[in-house]
Amino acid sequence: MARFLYIIIIIFAIYGCAKEVELDKPATYYEEMGDTLASEGKYAKAAERYEQALVRAESPEYAATIQLALADSYFLAGKYIDAIPVYEVYLEVYQGWESAKLATVRVGLAYFNLVRYASQDQTNTERALFYLEEVKKKYPDLVEEYDVDLRIQLLRERLAKKEMQVAFYYARILEPEPEFLRYKYVVTYYSDTIYYGEAVYKVVKLLLKKDELQEAEYYLLKLISDDKENKFVAKTQKLIDKYKEKKEKERLKALEKGGNTENADKSMEETPAETVNEPAEANQQENTADETKIQETQEQPVQADDKIVHRLFQQKPYQKK
Repeated sequence: MARFLYIIIIIFAIYGCAKEVELDKPATYYEEMGDTLASEGKYAKAAERYEQALVRAESPEYAATIQLALADSYFLAGKYIDAIPVYEVYLEVYQGWESAKLATVRVGLAYFNLVRYASQDQTNTERALFYLEEVKKKYPDLVEEYDVDLRIQLLRERLAKKEMQVAFYYARILEPEPEFLRYKYVVTYYSDTIYYGEAVYKVVKLLLKKDELQEAEYYLLKLISDDKENKFVAKTQKLIDKYKEKKEKERLKALEKGGNTENADKSMEETPAETVNEPAEANQQENTADETKIQETQEQPVQADDKIVHRLFQQKPYQKK
């Protein structure tokens, strides 16, 4: 009963208590009106009736039924921002119920439909990923039906792309350390995305500028091990070979000047590489070009397809037998 009272308080808070509540009709009256409107595809109107039914619900079980219907109506009306708090309150109050798995996948889809361009805030992407990973972990029977694996991959691609864009920004303002950390983050946590190879290439490039050849070769081997067909394998190998060739020329030049091998090697270790790859200006232009390319090929916001959306009401646990 305490949970029941809690949910009523929350629902009133969500709707601002600004709507006039008439208590002359029972909850079932408004529920039936909502069901009729939903069956006609008038989901926004149906949501209004379910709201009226919810504040009149006389038991936790009945309130749970109406609340899920209300959240689904908002979802199908395209009012994802309204649907999300109703789903989340439902999951908080009725987390142990069988119907919680439907609420979990649906709130994940609601967040999924609010995902925007990589250049924008990615909070909705992170929330969608959280709920869909919960579905994959707890409710494997829903994974194929709602294309959960594909949606998770799309969300991970979007988050990786965001990290790359931030790295390009740091490259443009000549801040190599945060740039390096962003690329490394992609390498560490998003190796399953299309940005992995490029991130490894950028990490190696920055490591060679600091004469950290051993670590650079480690990342190349990691890329080969993870994805030997990646187009950035050859580019990264060429980068390292070019670095070694340059260092060898420096060593031979030092020997020609009369220094012994030990002094030449020591000099080579103490002298940082000047332009292992390109001059700073050229490097900045390359990163700017990368960023421009990403902006030009910006994907449209991800959306749940109509087949998935309209299947919700076909499966609602509150349909009358």
